[in-house]
This record gives sequence, C-alpha cells and structure tokens, in this order.
Amino acid sequence: MSTLRLPPCLTVALLLLLAACAAPTPTAVSEGHPAGDAAPVTHATPPAQSLLVAGQPVEGELEEGETDRWVFATAGARLATVEVWFRPSTASGPEAALTATLVAPDGTTLTEAAGTVILPPYIVEQEMGQAGSYLLRLTAQSGAPGRYTLLVTLSDERLLTRPLVYTGTAALAATPASDITLLNSSGFVWPAPQRAISGWYFHDPANPRHAGLDIAAALYDPIIAAAAGTVSFAGPSGGYGNLVIIEHPEGWQTWYAHLSHASVVAGDLVGQGQVIGAAGSTGYSTGPHLHFELRFQGVPVDPLVYLR
Repeated sequence: MSTLRLPPCLTVALLLLLAACAAPTPTAVSEGHPAGDAAPVTHATPPAQSLLVAGQPVEGELEEGETDRWVFATAGARLATVEVWFRPSTASGPEAALTATLVAPDGTTLTEAAGTVILPPYIVEQEMGQAGSYLLRLTAQSGAPGRYTLLVTLSDERLLTRPLVYTGTAALAATPASDITLLNSSGFVWPAPQRAISGWYFHDPANPRHAGLDIAAALYDPIIAAAAGTVSFAGPSGGYGNLVIIEHPEGWQTWYAHLSHASVVAGDLVGQGQVIGAAGSTGYSTGPHLHFELRFQGVPVDPLVYLR
C-alpha cells in the first residue's frame, strides 16, 4: 500500500489550520465587567413588530400569507378590546380570511378570533392578568385582506360584556370609558430618535430570554439618558458590545447596549435627555439598533410599561 506524501508547504498549512480550529474562542468580557449576553442569540432577525398605544388607531396592510405583529403594554390587570376595520377595495375579495391572536407576556395564547374582510375578527374585553407587553398577531389565512385600521382599548371595568340585571327600572346609559394611557409616573423618556421596535421586545414569546427592548436606530443616531442619574459603567461588555449603565434613585438602572461609542465615562452625572453615546452594532448584533434594558433592584422589567 503506498503512502500519500504531501509537499512540506501543504503539511505546514494543514497543521496550522487544525490548530486554529481547536483553539478556544476568545471572550471580550474583562473581569469585573458586566457579563453581557452569555451566547449569541440563536434566532436571526425576528419578525417585524410595531408599537400600539391604547386608544389610538393605527393603519396597516395585510397581504396574502402575511402576519402583522403589534405590541402594547399594560402596567396591571386590565380588559382589552381589539377592533379591526378593512377597506374592501384593497382586498383580494370580501371573503379574504384572517385571525387575530392575543398573546400574554409569558407566551401563552389568551384568545384567538377569526373573521373576514366583511366580518372582521373582534376581541371584546379580554382579561389580561399580567403586567407587561402583549403581542397581537393578525394573520392572513386566505386571500389578501388589504388595508386596515386597528384599535386596541383598555378598560378597568366591563362596559360591553357586563351582565344585564333587570331591576324594573329604565337602564342607565353606559358611562364612556376615559382615555387610557400607559403608566408614565416613573419619568423614563424614550432613549432613541425612532419610536419603533426593530427586533425583540421584553420576553418576546419567540425569544423569552431576551431581557430588554430592541429599539430601531440608524448607525450613529444619538442615544439619550432616559432619566437623570450617575454612570456606573461605560465600556465593552461581551455580547452587549459597547455598554452604558446609569444608576437612578430608588434602585433603578438603565442599560444602553450595542453603541458605536459612548460619550460618557463611569462616575459622570447625566441629566434626562443628555446624549450618552451613539447607536451602533457592536457585540452580538445583526445590525444597528439600541438594546435598552430597565432594571429595578437588579431585576429586568418591561421597558414598554414605563417609557413615555
């Protein structure tokens, strides 16, 4: 049996290649720094999702086979009503069918309603027992439903589905629900120029380990402090890339990750709205955006509940 002999130059190149494959991957985390994400996100770019504010109608368009994802937040147990109106002239036909699915912060499906362009799905006063971000999916099941208007309203008491009790007297007129807004008492302002979600939100059912909010941003967009405080960390931090952490009164922290650079250093006092860096794509990131976290007593909480 003959033995295959490689030229000396190819033998050396093969040995170098095998050594490189066996070498451990270096880590960007220095001792004493925040650990950042322990590993790259296993999912690629998540499906697009848009923000909803309760009581404010929004517009969208649902093509054949598509799913639109809308996210809204509530600070406590509420009742949610979801209404959709379509424009038949933009649809493939009046029988184009769709479903509306409401998903809780823990990923469980609360309810699902089916409908068509003529008789759209309707979710009425669905109980939401958890504080946090809720996902509303509109999925085209057949045909192209086309353009639509979507309205989510929140209430504290049943106005549409409360039981009717006959008392022998004339029924009182229902009191219209007051304007509902998100909890803004904490005083945290939106930290980036674009008010939109570019990727994962807090505990997205598709990526429940994600502890923050991915906010849309162009490269070098200015990033501002959500509230006044003291910078406790500013520098590279593993999967977070360039990270700034600000300490606020009463145990609150804000985290700003994937920055192209930071314009503050540890120990700086910053005011609300002060520029602290520029958006980037450092660390484990698939493109320019701001990964924003809000923590209370060291525990991540849903930023959408508190940002204004």
